[in-house]
Amino acid sequence: MSKHLGSVAAVFITALTVGAAAPAFAQRSGPQGESYASIATLPDWSGIWVRPWAEFEEENARRRDPANPNPPKLTAEGIKARDTFQITRSTAQSVADPAAGTCYTGQTAGVPGVMRFSFGIEFLFTPGRVTMLLEQGSTIRRIHTDGRPHTSDPEQSYVGESIGHWEGETLVIDTSAIETGVPLSPGIPSSGKMRIVERIRRVGPARIEIETVIEDPVMLREPWRYRATYERSTFGWFDRKCGNDRDGRDQEPDLTPPK
Repeated sequence: MSKHLGSVAAVFITALTVGAAAPAFAQRSGPQGESYASIATLPDWSGIWVRPWAEFEEENARRRDPANPNPPKLTAEGIKARDTFQITRSTAQSVADPAAGTCYTGQTAGVPGVMRFSFGIEFLFTPGRVTMLLEQGSTIRRIHTDGRPHTSDPEQSYVGESIGHWEGETLVIDTSAIETGVPLSPGIPSSGKMRIVERIRRVGPARIEIETVIEDPVMLREPWRYRATYERSTFGWFDRKCGNDRDGRDQEPDLTPPK
């Protein structure tokens, strides 16, 4: 049995240059994983992949820094939506929302946000599809690699509709139909017209890189590009829940027996 048939690789978020006119599968090349025999020739992404905690903290600090050289460049409507969103969230946290301020509020981060955290990702390769299992929010992403186009009238969701293809050893994922209001970046809601293209590839024996490009014609003046890396974890997989998080120090769940 191929080593790819079990749970395959973990990851985080990734992206590609968004070509508005060309279909995402126009550059399909090499094996596409249409069969188990084809899957066996795809790159080995087996294991659990976690974003290094130091990189995650650095990104958070950079996004809060007014001198950040790579912020999402917002339209006037985007700035207004961001300010309204932040005021609404602040009011909910201080008054009415019993869940605000707790770890529950992060459970439905949606795409692309769910890909940025320092939690595990695992890939499952099956004919015509790559499935991502994510610790954050116990989220599942289904990437169809069977050559289908995007649905003409899709139902929006937190993770959207993802169509993928392989370009050599790089998995390209084109995601649309993401629900209105899902953050394109922390504190910045999307318009419902957001499109994300991710490029995922191995860059070392235990390292994966994801390049991400986000387009939103309502919120962004130009595509927003960034990249992140993920390393193969030796700690395995565990349930993501309050009080049992990877905390950037020991990265292991609290297994202390109850008294």
